[in-house]
Amino acid sequence: MNKKRLCSFYIDDIHLITKLLPYINERINESTEIVTVLESDISKSVKKVIAGIQGRKSENLLKIDWSNKKVTDLYKMDIQNKLILINGTDEFMKEANKIISNRSENCEILNCYEIMQGGSKLQEILDNHDKVVETSGEKYPEEVFTGYTQKVTVS
Repeated sequence: MNKKRLCSFYIDDIHLITKLLPYINERINESTEIVTVLESDISKSVKKVIAGIQGRKSENLLKIDWSNKKVTDLYKMDIQNKLILINGTDEFMKEANKIISNRSENCEILNCYEIMQGGSKLQEILDNHDKVVETSGEKYPEEVFTGYTQKVTVS
């Protein structure tokens, strides 16, 4: 069982979409399926952002379900070898991650934190993720956050 844990930080829905679209498009081009677990429906914002994108790129991005879901929907979702984009309140995201962690499938988890929600817990969030997703792709936390040092836990 292998679960890669990614995180990203954003200001509002438009910023989230704008920031993630290049990364998501790249992953789609690699034939990665994207599954969303969103507490709020952001489909209108997605359509607004990609209205100016031409051709196949926009078609593939619009095929992703950007509507809201219940955390319990994860129990019946096929997540094997997929990228799962999670966004919502801290409680919503914790519950979604707990459900995924208890499953045996290989997958990638991309937790998206609204900066005002996650800013005070930045160290903890970074310590619990392998990489940070930026517009330019996946980066190690220390590449994005100057001065970050992962806390080492002693068993």
